[in-house]
Amino acid sequence: MVTATTVKVVRAFLDINQSELAERMGVSTSLVSAIENRGKRITPNFIKRFKRAVGIMDSVLMDIVCLQSKLGE
Repeated sequence: MVTATTVKVVRAFLDINQSELAERMGVSTSLVSAIENRGKRITPNFIKRFKRAVGIMDSVLMDIVCLQSKLGE
């Protein structure tokens, strides 16, 4: 599962800004911003593009989500 916090954490880890992530994903910067600020719902298509753009596997995403839940995010 990808959450707004997941997107922020992965983006910070990769040291890229919203524009760079949007470019990698082939979406607008405003969409990435809206997702991160919980203004838009995360769609399956967004998740697919996000995973491909950052080169992340489902198992790593699960680890991130698990850590987020432990931190109360």
